[in-house]
Amino acid sequence: MASIEYRYELHRNDEIVATGHLVRDDPVEVGEQLQILGQDSVVRSIEPQLGERELRLVLELTRSR
Repeated sequence: MASIEYRYELHRNDEIVATGHLVRDDPVEVGEQLQILGQDSVVRSIEPQLGERELRLVLELTRSR
């Protein structure tokens, strides 16, 4: 099985606090909880990007550290 590549945006309210790349063997689903940069977050949306093989992954922080 091929890996799935994502370009993520990590949000706190309406502010983007981090961006980066994520590669997974299993697909990510909306509502799934992930740890990104040691921060707990929840997947808000997954969107294809025209002309890109990466998917856009929008995450929201679930708690502040």
